[in-house]
Amino acid sequence: MLESRTQLAIKVEGTEGSAEAPENTDAVLHRNAKFIPDIAMTQRDMRSSSLSQFSAVPGKRQAAIEFEMELKGSGSAGTAPESGICLKGCGFTETVDTGVSVTYTPASSSIGSYTLLLYEDGILHKIWGARGTVKLILKAGEPGILSFSFIGADFSATDVALLSGCSYDSTLPPAFLSAQLTIDSYAALLSSLEIDIANTLALREDANKESGHYSTIISKRMPVMSIDPEKVLVATYDFYGKLRSGNEGALSTVLGGTAGNICTITAPKVQYTKIDEAEREGIRTLGIDCQLNRSSGDDELSLAFT
Repeated sequence: MLESRTQLAIKVEGTEGSAEAPENTDAVLHRNAKFIPDIAMTQRDMRSSSLSQFSAVPGKRQAAIEFEMELKGSGSAGTAPESGICLKGCGFTETVDTGVSVTYTPASSSIGSYTLLLYEDGILHKIWGARGTVKLILKAGEPGILSFSFIGADFSATDVALLSGCSYDSTLPPAFLSAQLTIDSYAALLSSLEIDIANTLALREDANKESGHYSTIISKRMPVMSIDPEKVLVATYDFYGKLRSGNEGALSTVLGGTAGNICTITAPKVQYTKIDEAEREGIRTLGIDCQLNRSSGDDELSLAFT
């Protein structure tokens, strides 16, 4: 089997926890996909004249599918990017301004469940009743990456041919350059930025189901961010003073400059929670952990594609 011959499809479920059949239009470009099954095995610690162990009893099961996608627009302003359905599966709401923009912000309700199908050159790994979480990874000079992890309430593995007639988005992802990045109104010199929406994925137990689970839900989120700015004089920007005071400042950065392929990332209230000393090519830097706080609620992060 060839690793390169891999397809990933994702589809919203009409009924929570019921697997959907894929169509070729559900396939998305991805990389580094991994299928991770998990079955709880109950050991039978019974007694007899022998020291040999007894067979275990398979019980509740679940599975994860992890993968990465490029951070890019659709190439047409006001049309959702290919990654949009995955973002919605991670608890984001999608707001479309036709011909202008598509914006993703966190949601606390009305989050659908999804079926994910991973085709590996003849084997289909499928999970359903799934929801996920996502990390945004930005490195200077490279395209942005969305790293997804979905957990399903059940799974299957069968021999199935690859989907045919798939049409993938050909838009070229913009590099993290000319980023117009500011945090707390300061244009920090940094090489990387990572945002983790950090959803808690909780399985709803259901003894009526064959897997013992009804579906996965997002029960909490605690979004965090890490950055690696150059260390500067306190008079230039007082990182330590901001940490001491619990200051909250806004983040803004942009990838891309072509209409239909511009992504603007904003967070209204970034709060530093930890600062470590570091270095980059002999230059003193800081490793800063942050949390993304609410303004009025469901607004701690925004991804706007224009």
